[in-house]
Amino acid sequence: MLDPRNKKRIIIISIYVIIFSLIIFSLYKIIIPKPTCSDGKQNQNEKGIDCGGSCVPCNDIQIVNDLEIKEKEFVYGGNNTYDILIKINNPNNNVGSSAFLYEAVLKNETGNVLIAKNGENFILPAETKYILISGLSVKEGEVPKTVDFNISNIKWEKFSEYQKPRLEIYNKRYSEISDGTGVEAYGILKNQSQFDFNSIKIDVVLRDESNKLVALNSTQINTIRSGEERDFKLTWPYKMSSEIKNMEVEAQVNVYDEQSFTKTYIPDQILPFQQY
Repeated sequence: MLDPRNKKRIIIISIYVIIFSLIIFSLYKIIIPKPTCSDGKQNQNEKGIDCGGSCVPCNDIQIVNDLEIKEKEFVYGGNNTYDILIKINNPNNNVGSSAFLYEAVLKNETGNVLIAKNGENFILPAETKYILISGLSVKEGEVPKTVDFNISNIKWEKFSEYQKPRLEIYNKRYSEISDGTGVEAYGILKNQSQFDFNSIKIDVVLRDESNKLVALNSTQINTIRSGEERDFKLTWPYKMSSEIKNMEVEAQVNVYDEQSFTKTYIPDQILPFQQY
């Protein structure tokens, strides 16, 4: 039988062990992240890695390839501002992104940041598209030398029976402003799909003979019905750095936004994929 002194010692040691165990358990809960359906591990009640159980069924898991940056350029936009052109490609045929974040950064010749711009965009399955960022102001005398572009927080979504909206551009042309300095660009947008749109973005890119970026601009066309045509005009009220030889026009509609597109094209399932 234990004497009172040893019994007291055991009780004290037991209390310390319990307190230490509680501290370790609390630290574990704080440091170790909670299991999720996108942590790359088979946990919770999952049947496979990040699928089954409370996550998406395993047979619905798809391999999603990263978005590709095909082109990144910048050009002087007048009044100590610069415009940035980014061309990205989604190599996935049935999966698009309803939203992703981006950061565009202009740097000088020593690598110092002159200005950074954060934004959000989307991309459709198997789509190659422009992201045009206009009017980035820099201090007088500062000249950018490079542009960096980073994508993060991609929300992947799967489409069923997806068809890209038929938005046709024709009669596109450009000319010098007759009564001043600068260039004007014109065109006609036709909604050849069977759906009405509340908002369509028009991106225009002007290039020289060597396909180098000369200028860019965007405009918005609101409320265009199926089969309807609408003309557009964009202006650059300053002298171009070189002669324009090519004009590219791109029409974009956000199919993920219920207010801009019919529900026929709304994604039917959110996939647990994240860009790293």
